[in-house]
Amino acid sequence: MVYPLKVIVVKNWIGPKKSLRVLLASLLATTVMVGPAWGWGRIGHRVAGKITETRLTPTAKAAVDALLTPGESIADVSTWADEVRRDRRESGPWHYINIPITEPRYDARFVPKEGCVVTKIDDFRKILADTKAPRIERQEALKFLIHFVQDMHQPVHVGHRDDRGGNDLQVQFFEKGSNLHSVWDSGLIEHANHTEKEWVEILSKAITPEQVEAWSKGTPADWATESLEIARGAYQNAPGTDALKKGAKLGQPYQDANLPFAEKRIEMAAVRLAWILNATFPETK
Repeated sequence: MVYPLKVIVVKNWIGPKKSLRVLLASLLATTVMVGPAWGWGRIGHRVAGKITETRLTPTAKAAVDALLTPGESIADVSTWADEVRRDRRESGPWHYINIPITEPRYDARFVPKEGCVVTKIDDFRKILADTKAPRIERQEALKFLIHFVQDMHQPVHVGHRDDRGGNDLQVQFFEKGSNLHSVWDSGLIEHANHTEKEWVEILSKAITPEQVEAWSKGTPADWATESLEIARGAYQNAPGTDALKKGAKLGQPYQDANLPFAEKRIEMAAVRLAWILNATFPETK
């Protein structure tokens, strides 16, 4: 998703044609600077947040609650990083990392100087764990951490084909105009037509103890490699088929092939976020 364009007022009248060109150029620049957002769409982020909440230890839950505003939950703040993105321009590159899908794995050479979703997870976890850091910094670190762990598990927030994570690849999703990034952000989840509560129940029940053990390890770099691997398939209409082209028609075969991956990545993000928070706020003996 791209944030709505800001209204830009041209103060000095310089002629209708030139003024229009200035206005359009300004609008385009705003769009480019803001970039893609909403790694899982609102429902995906909230569902992952609610599942994480059920997996926190008492100590971690108390620590998180103490940092959040009374009445707020992890699900409530899971989209905060997107909501402030327009005003916090420096945070734009932190939501993703652009790694070509031809690459075998995550590689730090693709990290821009501003940082990326992989490096910022580590940065914000350190701030969160620092009890001497100002409270406001730890609050923001918690909100960014929640969102970025979830974003990283969205495949096209990692893998791309020189198209800004699929933002520039226009497709038809069930006969409606969209782009590949939007399909993965929200299209796959929304087309399944479950409520937020139903999604929480479905995905929570699907997580096994064996999966929790297997997923509760590794590093953000490892998890980014997982997303990259799935992104390769995201750029195909069906497994083993040719690469998607502009205007590709994606329907039930694409939904059937990729929804299970989207579901599993949300489950993994929820489990791993809980694992990080539990480790950051360990139980005392």
